[in-house]
Amino acid sequence: MEEKRAVFKENAHFIAQYHPGILADELCAKVDAQKINSIDFSTRLNPLGNVFNYQQNGLDFNGLIDAAKKQIGQYPDNRYLEFRAAAAEFIGKGLTSASIVPGSGICEIIRLVLGCTLEKGDIVLTQFPSPPEYALNSMLFGARVLPLPPHELLLAEDDVLSCAKVVLLSNPANPGGHLISRKELRHFAERCAEHKTMLIVDESCIELCDPSQTLAGYTFGNDYILIIRSIAHVFSIPGLKAAYAIASEDLAQYLNNARLPWSIGAFSDVLCTAVLNMEGGINSRYLEESRQLVQSQRNYLINRIGRIYGFSPQHSDANYLLVDLKDLFMDSHTLAESLASKGFLIKDCSSFFQAEKQFVRIGLRIQEDNDLLLRAIGEVLTETSKEGARERLEVAIESAAAGSAPASRGTCQYYPCHFNGQDCTFCFCPFYACEDERTGGKWIVASSGNKVWSCENCTYVHQSRLSRQILDILMEDGDTEDNIRKAWSLVIKPLL
Repeated sequence: MEEKRAVFKENAHFIAQYHPGILADELCAKVDAQKINSIDFSTRLNPLGNVFNYQQNGLDFNGLIDAAKKQIGQYPDNRYLEFRAAAAEFIGKGLTSASIVPGSGICEIIRLVLGCTLEKGDIVLTQFPSPPEYALNSMLFGARVLPLPPHELLLAEDDVLSCAKVVLLSNPANPGGHLISRKELRHFAERCAEHKTMLIVDESCIELCDPSQTLAGYTFGNDYILIIRSIAHVFSIPGLKAAYAIASEDLAQYLNNARLPWSIGAFSDVLCTAVLNMEGGINSRYLEESRQLVQSQRNYLINRIGRIYGFSPQHSDANYLLVDLKDLFMDSHTLAESLASKGFLIKDCSSFFQAEKQFVRIGLRIQEDNDLLLRAIGEVLTETSKEGARERLEVAIESAAAGSAPASRGTCQYYPCHFNGQDCTFCFCPFYACEDERTGGKWIVASSGNKVWSCENCTYVHQSRLSRQILDILMEDGDTEDNIRKAWSLVIKPLL
């Protein structure tokens, strides 16, 4: 029997099997299923909020909606002349509409450029880490992707650049948030052009940090550089699908001839054109206030999150933070799911780091929302600590029942946490949180802003005689919770 012919290309089949781990959509579905209100920190949207809700925007929203309604009964003008003119005016730098390539979003434009440049076996250089869409779209056209740390990428040897067909990077970096200076990136762009290597720079959020560092002014006469800009992120309007690229006039004309027609609908065309035409452009009151908010809340959140044990926020110039969890007792997947159960969405970055579950990305919001997130993190850590402590308590009881020695203090990096010679049978108190200040325990305010019970000055369970008595009672037949209450009543309470 004749074998059935394959419909899909091998590389397309490979991408279809790709699973990036936990997705924001999956977390949203869990939140919706629990019927709780959510606050989304997983995106890179402007923390100032939807531009149409900004009172001083000077935009007639209802009038714009009426104008768009009149256009939905006809195909858009595929040239998008007004949109392109508004984008060129917004950027400035002497650009005209002839240098603008419109598209429905960042990914569509990236796929357009890669589809026009890549052939099977070509090499694409990317930052590591970078959005998984960079690699997936490259592999879709049969390319080989070589991820390099940012400093290695920018200092790549000439023979490496000459072998690469495309270099794809984001500035500010996603998910890290570091902004490469215009001077450094311009020098790299000149080297790429010398080797006829296409440089694609995704400047999705540059307007929210330092737009003066853009390479948009260096596209004149250079057919080997393309700048991509987002409207959704900058103006916090993700429901309107529109983005644009900036290129030399020759390259822009080539891409405009090759792109999908009518990719921007009537509402997105009318509303996004109006936003780009907003008074002041890149220095509008809305964007100036946005940059001030980003800077203040970035400093605030870095300081607050950095004081939570196990959370290491990385330096960022952008409106989002990459947080390293290597010292935390839970991975990025678990933290994202735990926070989602409380209505807070953050970005699990395992898809950026080749499935390594060590990093999360947190988008900045107004301080009230940021404080709520910090409190939720504190609650998650407290609850998870209790669950882990109960598991360790069960292990301690089982070890004692099997005749094993008490827990060794020699392997504990925190010993002595109370006093030299302490008994470490119970690393975590079975009575936590007793909330009885006669023990020496007390309520304190944690770095997350929550009140937590501190046992720092309580030593009862670490005294050998008492820990043995407590353990004997916990080993008795019956429910563990009942035995804990019995041990408290018979061993600890008489001492208070």
